[in-house]
Amino acid sequence: MPLYLSELAGIIWQSTQERKATPGFIQVLATKEPERWLAPPDLDPRVALGNWMTDAEAGAGHLLARVIVNRVWKQHFGQGIVASVNDFGVQGRAPTHPELLDYLAGELIRGGWKLKPLHRLIMLTAAYQQGADVNAQNQQRDPDNQLVWQVPARRLEAEAIRDALLSVGEKLDPQMYGPPVNVVESPRRSVYLRVRRSELVPFLTLFDAPDATRSIGDRGATTVPTQALTMLNSPFVRDMAGRLAQRALAKGATPEAAIAQLFQIAFSRPPTAAERAKYEGYFLAQKAALGGADPERAAAAAAQALAATCHVALASNEFIYVD
Repeated sequence: MPLYLSELAGIIWQSTQERKATPGFIQVLATKEPERWLAPPDLDPRVALGNWMTDAEAGAGHLLARVIVNRVWKQHFGQGIVASVNDFGVQGRAPTHPELLDYLAGELIRGGWKLKPLHRLIMLTAAYQQGADVNAQNQQRDPDNQLVWQVPARRLEAEAIRDALLSVGEKLDPQMYGPPVNVVESPRRSVYLRVRRSELVPFLTLFDAPDATRSIGDRGATTVPTQALTMLNSPFVRDMAGRLAQRALAKGATPEAAIAQLFQIAFSRPPTAAERAKYEGYFLAQKAALGGADPERAAAAAAQALAATCHVALASNEFIYVD
């Protein structure tokens, strides 16, 4: 006799009601009885899971702390103490400095699981303050930089590049919460961009934004010609360059003086003499090409030339790389 889907669904529902699964915990990460995290009996299972995960005495707290610390370390140095940040098991990579990982995990727990003190602790170390210069002797002895004798240049993540462009153009909306958006030109921070497989943001995917349907421990950083072409031709980038020019010009008496402001805003430093000469030469060439010799066109040509000069700065490596 055929079994209809409605009858099958009824049987499955009845069996689940009669044999309801009870919360459980990974035994190797639970040295106490489950009641330790399940009290009182009517406690939400999700709360019980959180209690077990953060229990550094008898639960998974120490493993959780190591995972968090390793991801924070990777964000600062480009590579985690455990290179396989998504796999701490036997198939993952062994930590290069296990004692350091344990120490930082302990500091995180002792500090009440607060991340700001952890960031401060890492950023005040001599390892974090290393430069990017290459030392031939160190390169030969430690080619993988496991001893952190160098901090190589790292490209910003796709979301940070977009937010940096909005920031220098004074268009970044600092508002928290609210509905998501799905256009790259929106002033909302990239964390509020809507994530849908059918509505990917091309600007972000071009700079290696990962597929949101699965966990990506290391998204990588590719270098392809289309990235440079996008920075040169994207209407969004050009708009931010124009806004940056207006911002720099507002603080400088002349377009030439605004170049120094451009460097302060985009790179947080003054230009060198060689850079100033190069940018001023480009600005003057663009101004002349746009009709700057004509008195009626001089002001408009200067503004357009300054915007083009700002565009050069935004398309440079220094703007999207941490060095």
